[in-house]
Amino acid sequence: MGLMRHGAGETILRERAAAGMRCCIYPKKQFGEKFAAVVVPFGSNDVCWEGENSEKPIRFPLGVAHFIEHKLFQQSWGDALFQFGKQGAAANAFTDGEKTVYYFSCRENFMENLRLLLDFVQHPCFQEEDVEKEKSIIRSEIRMGKDDANRAAYETMVDLMYQKHPVRFPVAGTEESVKNTTAEKMQKVYDVCYLPQKFWLICAGDVDDHQIMEATALVQEKENTGKIVYCKEPDTIQERYREIAMGLRRPVFQVGFKLEPRERNLREKLAMELLMDLWAGESSPFFLEAYEKDLLDAPLERMYSCGNGFAFCAFMGSGEQAEETAELLLTHWKRLKQNGIDENHFRRLQKKAVGQTLRLFQSISAIGLTQIELTPFDADLSDLFRLTKELHKKDLEKLLQNTIAQDKMVLSVMR
Repeated sequence: MGLMRHGAGETILRERAAAGMRCCIYPKKQFGEKFAAVVVPFGSNDVCWEGENSEKPIRFPLGVAHFIEHKLFQQSWGDALFQFGKQGAAANAFTDGEKTVYYFSCRENFMENLRLLLDFVQHPCFQEEDVEKEKSIIRSEIRMGKDDANRAAYETMVDLMYQKHPVRFPVAGTEESVKNTTAEKMQKVYDVCYLPQKFWLICAGDVDDHQIMEATALVQEKENTGKIVYCKEPDTIQERYREIAMGLRRPVFQVGFKLEPRERNLREKLAMELLMDLWAGESSPFFLEAYEKDLLDAPLERMYSCGNGFAFCAFMGSGEQAEETAELLLTHWKRLKQNGIDENHFRRLQKKAVGQTLRLFQSISAIGLTQIELTPFDADLSDLFRLTKELHKKDLEKLLQNTIAQDKMVLSVMR
C-alpha cells in the first residue's frame, strides 16, 4: 500500500489507484458490517464549466448533478439498486453542493458489490424516455421539499445570504430546470465532470486491501479538458429577513451569518465548529439566558459550511420569538468577543469533541460517512483526531475577531 497512517490506535491505508483515484481503507477486523463509497467531486454548486478552447463558460441545468445521481443506477442491463439487493447489500446515493456519493453496506459478498459499484458509476445509460419519466419524480421531490419546514427554512436562509453563487439554489434544482434537462445534456455534463482520476473510494470493515486495489483496475482514467468555474459573489447579503406562512403549530427558523470565503482548512473548520458550540451550545451563557427568557426549550442546532466561493455558519431552532433569539445570539457573540474565551470552557468542549471522534471508530457506517465529508479536505479520521486534539484557544480567538458581522446576519422564519 502507498501510505499507512495511524491515529487513535487505528490503522488507515491511503493509496492511489492506477487511474489516479484516491483510495482510503479502514481495516476493522471482526466487524460484521462492511461499507464502501465512491465520492465524485461534482455537486449542485457546479453549474458552470469552461473548456480549454471555449470562448465562454458553458452553463449546466440547475440540479443536473442530482438528476445524474438518480439515473446512474439505471444501467443498460437493468437496475443496479436491484442487483445490490440480490447480492445482499443496501445501496444508496446522495448529492450535496460539492459532491455526489454512491455507497453500500453489506455483511457478505463485499467484493462482488464493490466491483458493481466501481462499474456502474463509470457507465451511464441516459435514455430520453427514462429521463422524461424521472422528471415527474424529481419535480415531486422538489414540491415535497417546499412542504418540509426545516428544508424550506434552510433554502430560504441561503437565498437571503447569496446573490449569485449557486449555493443559493436547491440541490434538486427547480421545476423549470428539471423540465429543460435532457438525456443529451446529462451525458455532456457526465463526460466532463465524472473524472475517475478525481474520485475517492472509501472502504471500511473486515476487508482485504489487496483485493480492493486489484478491483480498482476496473477504473479507467478520462481526459480532463476543462474546469468548473464560479461567478464572483458580492460581499453583501441579498436580504435580511423573510417569513413564509406554512400553517405550522410552532414556527421554525434559521439564523445565518455570511462569511468571507476561504481556502479549505480542516483545522479552521474544527475551530469554527468548536467556537459555535462555545457560543451557543447547551453549556453556553447564550442558551442559559434564552432558556430563562423562554425563547428556547432546546439548544439550537449548529452548522458551519464552506466550499468553493462560499462560507457561512447557521443556527436552527423553533420558537415564537425568532427575531429576539437572533438578536440574543448576536449580543452573546459581542460579549464573547469583548470578554474573551474561558479556558476551562474551551477545554471541556475540546475533550467532548475528541471523545466524539473516538466513538466514530466503533461504527463502520460512521467511519464511512465521516470520511466522505473529509474528502474535500484531502483528510482522513487520523487528521480529524489529531487536529481536534491540537486545537488551541488562540485558534478560536482568531476566528472570534475576524468572522461574524452584524450586517451579514440573515433570518428565515417558517410559520
